[in-house]
Amino acid sequence: MSSSTEVNTNEIIKELYNGSVQTIKNVVPVEHQFESPKMSTNPLNIKYGVLIGYSGTFKGDLLIQADHNVFSSIGEALYGMQLSEDMLDSFSGELGNMLAGGLSTHLANAGIDTDITHPTIISGNANLTGFKRILEVEIHYPSIGDMKMSLLLNQ
Repeated sequence: MSSSTEVNTNEIIKELYNGSVQTIKNVVPVEHQFESPKMSTNPLNIKYGVLIGYSGTFKGDLLIQADHNVFSSIGEALYGMQLSEDMLDSFSGELGNMLAGGLSTHLANAGIDTDITHPTIISGNANLTGFKRILEVEIHYPSIGDMKMSLLLNQ
């Protein structure tokens, strides 16, 4: 028999996944295909992405990773114009805010209270560690490239 904490954690993970997928479908107006989610404990190597922290019932982070051109193409699909290189970091942070906010709303509707932090842009070649496990989902956008959504779980 599983403990109520384990059941609660599993329910939160299920809502995190469902909310993330639904939010991406609602926010990103580009044809997509989702891979099956994977759990991992391996460190993450990030070339470019946006990180947003969560506190409250769910403690962890949302990390969205993709090449610059994928973020730029999503910006163009959302706003109908190409983003300048100077605007890419700003847009990437805003996309992270939209996704984290949508996920936070989904979680609140499921009775899971959260607060989110300001977005942090990660650029270069960074390694992330310090989390217990990761729920990762690859998203394929046939016309623009791939994105990876990672939920870094600290519980």
